[in-house]
Amino acid sequence: MSTEEHREYVRIPLAVEVDLFNEHTFFTGFTENVSRGGLFVATEAPFELGTRMKMKLSLMGGPVREHEVVVRWIRPPGTPGGLPAGMGVQFETLEGEAYDELQGFVDDRIKDTLFFDLD
Repeated sequence: MSTEEHREYVRIPLAVEVDLFNEHTFFTGFTENVSRGGLFVATEAPFELGTRMKMKLSLMGGPVREHEVVVRWIRPPGTPGGLPAGMGVQFETLEGEAYDELQGFVDDRIKDTLFFDLD
């Protein structure tokens, strides 16, 4: 079994509160990481694959933005290795200022991990 990563986007650690909701439910949880494509929300009760919802997210004190997301993968409770249960959600609509803000947030953190002062 290969452990090679096949992710399209680099993930950046991020622990912020998010609200996920649709016409049937409302959920508040915490993220673990974010990328240009989506984010991971830690929860013991993930939604079903393909569930579409809206998400309210603020990146480190920035404005609260509402995004349309869809559940793309689930990590069930009790997963070996001590990994937290939760779900990966993909951004469905991410345009304009919201896209620029997220891209800038991720790019700044990638730079911070790649370049550091040796003195």
